[in-house]
Amino acid sequence: MRPGALEGNINETFPAVRYSFEARVGESVTILMETTSGNLDPLLLLFGPDDALVERNDDRESGNRDAEIALTLERGGVYIIEATRFESGASSGTFRLTLSVSGAGASGGSVDPLESPPAFGVAFTPVAYQEVASGSLSDASASRYYAVGARQGDLVRIIMTRTSGDIDPRLTVRNSRAEEISRESQTRSGESIAYVTFPETGWYLIEAGARSGSGAYDLYLNRLADAVLQVGQAVTNTFVPQTASLSYIVNARIGDLLTLTMFATDAASGVKPGLELLDLDLNSIARAEGERFATLRARIPRSAPYIVRVTNLNPEETGGFSLRLTSVPADVAAFAPRQIAYNSQLEGEITTGQPLEYFRFSGKTDELVTISQTRLESALDAFLILMDSDLNELASNNDAGVEQDARITQYRLPKDGAYLIVASRAGMEQGATTGVYRLSLTAGEIDLTPGALSATLTWQGEADLNLLVRDPRGRIITWSSPSSPTGGRLQIDSNADCQTPSDEPVEHIYWDRVTPGDYAVWAWHLNDCGRAVPVPYTLTIRSGEQVIASETGVLSAGERFDVPVRLVEDGRAFVLEVGVVTQPTAQQRASEGGDLPLRFDDPVTGSLDDAVYARFYRFSGSAGDQIRLRVEPVGGDLDPIVVLRDADNNNLPGAVNDDDGSTQEATLEYTLPYTGEYVVAVTRFGVREGRTAGPYRLILARVG
Repeated sequence: MRPGALEGNINETFPAVRYSFEARVGESVTILMETTSGNLDPLLLLFGPDDALVERNDDRESGNRDAEIALTLERGGVYIIEATRFESGASSGTFRLTLSVSGAGASGGSVDPLESPPAFGVAFTPVAYQEVASGSLSDASASRYYAVGARQGDLVRIIMTRTSGDIDPRLTVRNSRAEEISRESQTRSGESIAYVTFPETGWYLIEAGARSGSGAYDLYLNRLADAVLQVGQAVTNTFVPQTASLSYIVNARIGDLLTLTMFATDAASGVKPGLELLDLDLNSIARAEGERFATLRARIPRSAPYIVRVTNLNPEETGGFSLRLTSVPADVAAFAPRQIAYNSQLEGEITTGQPLEYFRFSGKTDELVTISQTRLESALDAFLILMDSDLNELASNNDAGVEQDARITQYRLPKDGAYLIVASRAGMEQGATTGVYRLSLTAGEIDLTPGALSATLTWQGEADLNLLVRDPRGRIITWSSPSSPTGGRLQIDSNADCQTPSDEPVEHIYWDRVTPGDYAVWAWHLNDCGRAVPVPYTLTIRSGEQVIASETGVLSAGERFDVPVRLVEDGRAFVLEVGVVTQPTAQQRASEGGDLPLRFDDPVTGSLDDAVYARFYRFSGSAGDQIRLRVEPVGGDLDPIVVLRDADNNNLPGAVNDDDGSTQEATLEYTLPYTGEYVVAVTRFGVREGRTAGPYRLILARVG
């Protein structure tokens, strides 16, 4: 085991699991074993290099059955962690084991997600529970931000109270992906209260804003409870008119059958129970209600934390309730997984009746694996999940670049044993697409395709760096446009949109044939994925097998390393100038960083202002398709313009619209002249010199 976290399972078949790690004398280690499902009572044992027992822990603290060992090692060598349970046969369930190593000679640092807040992209002030923060808002500063570190299941009330002025407060809580997770209520003028149950351990951003007015305020955070719901545990609480809904967290695995039972403990109270199970994106999985009793049963669609929302459907009533969770664990044998070997391919089909297919393979610790689900029918929107034998989700991927294929790239296996692959579709059981696909599994580093000209970018960490090459025709080959008429192809795209980090990220663009002219090669740090640290990288450019440039350096978020290259008629290539690191503008980022994907009947949102006055999208269409592009302002005073271009960014004849004649919405209907890719530009009246700004909604539809 390396510093980090692993998932495991304790049951009658496997009552204990052992892990080894290597450490040096003087290093401090912290080992934490946390229950994630079931009634498991963890017990940790640590054995030294001589196999003698060094430390033992049952309960982390009074009232907390998790186990923790923290000590400074007096000897160097290989240590053994035994993760087990307190009494044989008395408990079982899944757990998370976290190892932190620090101090002299430590090769790995603390992996505590609460160690330091991430870079949220806005200036913020850290706050803690039971702490008052003060601030003020005005027209010039309409929002202020605060960051709080929270543990999974913390049920928190946040109160924003006006202390001067005429401010009408509004609270919003967002996760690290900028998604809103709070529920706001306003009990009296000048006050906003937000309730939130934090779904995962980590940092969250609190936005203190105003519906109107300006003035000063106080912000206060109060932790109400630890709201992680355990299997077999009975929870009691009370509804009051100001709190007619509460949330709990449940950790569950794919295929588990959960049953939630809720009843009003006082028949005379008038409390009417309502139950809802939601995923972390607040999509409803199942719901139930009753006059006094409510029972919800649901088959879990994937291994993850879930939110259980309990509601009093008579919100003016006060009264108590009881909630209990039971679970029937998934039977892996019932999944009927097909065996797949390394460096092989199998075909499968996603249908309405069978939206998930399972595959099994055996792997060893530290092996790199790449899994691809390639559509053989264009209707399918592929989706992949990699799980260990305990059904803990290790990695997943929806879209590999702009294509609706799925790929998990160079993932490093954490242990010896069996692994499961789930091949499915976007939305899984709730999805709508179907079709035939090819599943491939390879081991080891990816074999990169050589070419007459090639560029390879490698880096360290989970950041989303991008390799881009602009060819002599002005086409940019990258994740959003992986091929060009000059023959350029993007072979591999890693860490795309921070969704599926690779342990060995690499991107590679190559040309099979020589196309003379000038090229621009860019290594661009487009997304730091919430980690505001510089990223080491290596960019290698080859002409055939000859290396003509090799640059190793460090890029901070937003920086781009630029190298100009020229190919001449006889096939020789050379670097025109020494590469330089630049800081592209926000508009260059929008114009050159890759066109965003646009799909029929799938709205996207964006915004325009003086810094970014044009945004670009790319879609595939067929000759003769009659399409409608509509840009709807949803705030501000934006006066949008929509333009349709060909794949080389040339405006198509007559393919521009400023407004639809009655509103400031821009609507363009057009018949596509060829089969292939198109670019949509959304800008504003006056373009660079324009004065309007605001968010918008873009919709692409077929009208004939």
